[in-house]
Amino acid sequence: MTYLQAIYGSQYKEIAANGKDGNKGRLNGNILLSAIIFLILLDFLLFCIVTLPGFNRLLSENLTDVFGFLSGKTVGKLLAIPLFALIYFAVSNTVGSQKNFETTVAAFNQLPATEQDTANKKVLVPFFSLIIGLFILSMFGIS
Repeated sequence: MTYLQAIYGSQYKEIAANGKDGNKGRLNGNILLSAIIFLILLDFLLFCIVTLPGFNRLLSENLTDVFGFLSGKTVGKLLAIPLFALIYFAVSNTVGSQKNFETTVAAFNQLPATEQDTANKKVLVPFFSLIIGLFILSMFGIS
């Protein structure tokens, strides 16, 4: 089972099991995949802040030059929302397109039931690993 089969197939199966339209699993899968890509980018940014000397200062100065002295919460929203929207748009028009979704779900449905049951674990382990990595890097980045 590929990672994309695990994402889209598990979403399809879960929604279809509740008697709803399984094609709504495409939206959930696209959002989940976009969130994973976003977390990878955040982890990479925090890794650079922690490991590269002067990167934090350079990043802070550039953000201050662009946004002035807005609060960090406001700057975060101004950067995160468009970035997430861009990632979602890219995902939904490439690997998350309707045609790819149908192909992926069809391949997922051909898998044995025992393998289908492990799909959520295959998706959630890397997702939570990225979140834990984000927390750990954040702790090292505070200084």
